[in-house]
Amino acid sequence: MGATPAGRQGQSVKRLHIVGCPRSGTTLLMELLTTCFESSGFCAHETSIFAPPDIEDGDLYISKQPNDIKQIQHIFPRDPNLHIIYVGRDPRAVITSKHRENLQQYFCNYRVWSECDTAANRYRDQPRFLRLRYEDLVADPDQLQATISGRFEFLVQKHSFSEYTRHASPSEQSATAMHGSRDIDQQSLNKWHEHLPRIAEQLARHPALANDLIRLGYEEDQQWLQLLQGVKPEAYPCRYPERRPVLKEWERGLRVYYKSRRYLRAICR
Repeated sequence: MGATPAGRQGQSVKRLHIVGCPRSGTTLLMELLTTCFESSGFCAHETSIFAPPDIEDGDLYISKQPNDIKQIQHIFPRDPNLHIIYVGRDPRAVITSKHRENLQQYFCNYRVWSECDTAANRYRDQPRFLRLRYEDLVADPDQLQATISGRFEFLVQKHSFSEYTRHASPSEQSATAMHGSRDIDQQSLNKWHEHLPRIAEQLARHPALANDLIRLGYEEDQQWLQLLQGVKPEAYPCRYPERRPVLKEWERGLRVYYKSRRYLRAICR
């Protein structure tokens, strides 16, 4: 991007940062935003919210780091130039997604999904926060683009989301995460049906999953549980542990606190 090593973190730079539970479609949304809207710069794939915008000139920087939804509590309310989009997705799809780099394990679990969902709920009344659904994105990308434009009026559209593959040039990391650059479709929405033993195991471990599906509008009732009749729950390897790493999270929370203080000092200069 031709930026100085330190980048810019001034009050004049708006930042649109994408967050969400891993495997929820954040990479796709990032590619859509950076391809179809004007910006002064953007990260190649992912970067921490605490990393300064990698631009020398301009007024809008777009970035992404899914797990930052759990790390913005100190800075988001106090930075009027920070705007957040949270991408939500059916937890059954999230917990049955595998990363191409390791097809022998699942990438995420319900615990992590629930932590991200809980964190996102803190900001539901914040006007600089927009919660989207991956399912709406793939069903009608242009309508969702209009929703984004309506919330963040500083965005200037270049292309329609539905035409983004004609103009996209994703980084190698982004292309890998999305399994290549391809037209937006709904083919992945029901792939969780192919992983019912995984669903049954996660549901047995986390019964709240069934209520979450109703609360978020993915199911009207619990009739879908009939799909699990006769299915034996089976535990599989997963990138994220089932138990919260309490000590590591305490240490991370402390680091986030000090990073947040430096962030806030920087924007006040």
